[in-house]
Amino acid sequence: MKKKAIHVGVLAAIFIIAVVVFEYMTTRGNDDMMEDLGNAVLPRVYFTVDGYGVNALNAYSEEMDITTMRDSVTPISGKKLTMNLEADETKVTAVDYAVYTLDGKKKLSEDKISKVKDQMDLSFDQNLLSEERMLVLILHADGKSVYYYTRIVNPTDFNLTDCLDYVYNFHENALKKVENAGVGAALEQDDEDANSTFSHVTIHSSYDQVTWGNLAPQVTGGERWKITETNSSYTSVLLEYDVSCTGEENETDMYTVREFFRVRKNNGQMYLLNYDRTMEQIFDGSKNVLSEKGILLGITDPDVPYVVSSDGKIVAFVQADELWNYDKEQDQLSLLFSFRDAENADVRNKVSDHKIQILNMDKKGNTTFSVSGYMNRGEHEGYVGVAVYYYNIETNSIEEKAFVSSNKSAAIAGSELDTLKYYNTKTNKLYMLADGALHEISIKKDYDEVLLDGLKDGQYVVSDNGKWLAYQTGDDVTSSTEVTVMNLSDGSEYQVKSADDECMIPLGFVGNDFVSGLAKLDDIGKTISGEQAVAMYQIEIRSDADKVIKTYSSDGYYILSTEIDDGMITLNRVQKNGDTYTSAAADYISSNQEKKESNIMLESYVTDMKETQMRLTYADGIKDKSAKVLKPKQVVQDDPALPSFGKEVKENGYYVYGTGQLQGIYKTAGEAIRKADSVSGVVIDAKGQYVWERGNRYLVYDLSTSQASAVSELQNALASGTSVLEAAGNMSDQKVLELTGCTVEEMLYLINKDTPVIGVRNGASAIILTGYDESHVTYVDSENGESKTVTQEEMDQIMQSSGNAYVGYLKKAEE
Repeated sequence: MKKKAIHVGVLAAIFIIAVVVFEYMTTRGNDDMMEDLGNAVLPRVYFTVDGYGVNALNAYSEEMDITTMRDSVTPISGKKLTMNLEADETKVTAVDYAVYTLDGKKKLSEDKISKVKDQMDLSFDQNLLSEERMLVLILHADGKSVYYYTRIVNPTDFNLTDCLDYVYNFHENALKKVENAGVGAALEQDDEDANSTFSHVTIHSSYDQVTWGNLAPQVTGGERWKITETNSSYTSVLLEYDVSCTGEENETDMYTVREFFRVRKNNGQMYLLNYDRTMEQIFDGSKNVLSEKGILLGITDPDVPYVVSSDGKIVAFVQADELWNYDKEQDQLSLLFSFRDAENADVRNKVSDHKIQILNMDKKGNTTFSVSGYMNRGEHEGYVGVAVYYYNIETNSIEEKAFVSSNKSAAIAGSELDTLKYYNTKTNKLYMLADGALHEISIKKDYDEVLLDGLKDGQYVVSDNGKWLAYQTGDDVTSSTEVTVMNLSDGSEYQVKSADDECMIPLGFVGNDFVSGLAKLDDIGKTISGEQAVAMYQIEIRSDADKVIKTYSSDGYYILSTEIDDGMITLNRVQKNGDTYTSAAADYISSNQEKKESNIMLESYVTDMKETQMRLTYADGIKDKSAKVLKPKQVVQDDPALPSFGKEVKENGYYVYGTGQLQGIYKTAGEAIRKADSVSGVVIDAKGQYVWERGNRYLVYDLSTSQASAVSELQNALASGTSVLEAAGNMSDQKVLELTGCTVEEMLYLINKDTPVIGVRNGASAIILTGYDESHVTYVDSENGESKTVTQEEMDQIMQSSGNAYVGYLKKAEE
């Protein structure tokens, strides 16, 4: 007995020593305090509309730019809106609310609630809701002001209740696979590829895909409803929720789901216009996620972001808004970042208005990453911006290096601040590009220095890894004969120069190779619609050693712009006719830069139940299929760098929203409209004004009578030789819309808004589109004033030779 007691005591002592050593090993070198993110504390606000709880609003810790806050639209029937408040331990003493115009420039009304309850009615003057407005709520909570934003609208004649009921019934019937409930009849199956995966299901998928196959889904935690658009033509609703499904390697798997609906009621009949559902498996390192072939990611996006260490032993990947790290040699899985909390099902933690990006991984596996967008919890709860973190694999700790805040919406701030983020681990400096300035932020010395200022769109490009920046020196694209290429990893740079009668244009990077274009000043002309055309006669690709490794030129053709994607460069070509350039067939070139081979590759595989799944496959396989799961602690700095960027108000740019989220920001209205059409979305300008919507127009419209004077004024101006752009500009106190590349069907929305559209035919006079029906379009010939009607197909053929060169304009928004 005595020997046994000694043996147990020795084991106990060894265990205690091991624990102490482990704590030392995982925290050594970190004198700062270590903690978790903590719980979300800002109050949650949502509304009751027609019996549905909708539009839970993000809580903001500072005032935001109203023009960018368009995540939701809240219908107000009658004069009151029911607001629900979940404040938990936070004490809310008062609620202020005000109604603004969408551009935020005019406050239309304001009111206050002093007796705060869990449910309150906000009162409105219905005369203010003749069009969409912005509602701003300010909660006074624990001595702080917390801000909430939603668009509001009067839903009269919107058939809103019927639309919400349809969404609810479709969603429930699909989950439960209820036969003969109208789900199958609403689909438009025509895409076989859409029937091989559950990760992305659309209106074109099969009934079995839409009704979840054999996954037997069970919603956990309830659905979160968001109304993203509503008008007399359609209502768009986004449902977000978690679901537990039957698994294969595990009994069940958890998923995060986004389910988007666009529905319409017409003549008593409900129609499903669009349906788009994505699901992404929530990676759980404590379950069976390793196989002999690799890491099983399951049903998820086929483009999972991942980075592999140079020795092929460590991989980091992003899935379902979480960042994971797997060290094969140490047999460890580490959850590096997540706003979700396995021990706390708080719905505020599940808001997915952020993006995680892996910036760099060194040969040891130390990883730099960023989190951009809305901060759900932690020290920056309620702020929008970009946080940059450094994961030390040896100490198993995460250190925040800097947080850059913005007063714009999560999607727009993320897009703007994601242009360039580069953290140099050797110098402990962060480089960020915002508001046209390159900032160097020293983490240790706590300073923010502007290295470059006045960078303009079109005059600089950034590499995907953030390591390289190339920029012109000059007032505009045509005045620069030199481009400087900077390497932010070591501070070195080199210059690329053109002849004095030429200009050098930065186009982008393929890996570390710089792509530039050369244009002769004498070749600068105009597109057929009148826009300036800087036509490049040659493309050059330079290595990071400043050596030209490839050039491109083609007799009789010029390059107007380029697109770079995965090593392939698309050349958007034109041909010259006098001083005018007309579109020509695109051409393509590929870079000489070869992709580095890795022993870890992202691959898909197929099973009967879960169908297409993703796996990080190891060339030499994985022996131990039960890894240790770690959750690194956060190292809290006493004074982290906290610069504030993204405050600049941009007057240009077009924002495309579709399937319940921002789809992209585009330079021209034509580019934005084409994207919005492909996702059945909307286009908004920088002032928050609608530029274009899919479907929200009459089937027949004629403005030749109501806008006869405008049509006549345009026709006279064009007939007298006024340029298309000048003629359109004279019709508006706002902006001219460059619409080249659009179809005539996409132009009908603008006609419906009482604005004529100018079409420029190749080698002929301009025409003015004045009306349409379901299959025809009417136009006026600017040269002789004659009106003609042709089919929409015939109009597309007429405009094809000019590359569909259209020009429109925006009318002044009513207040």
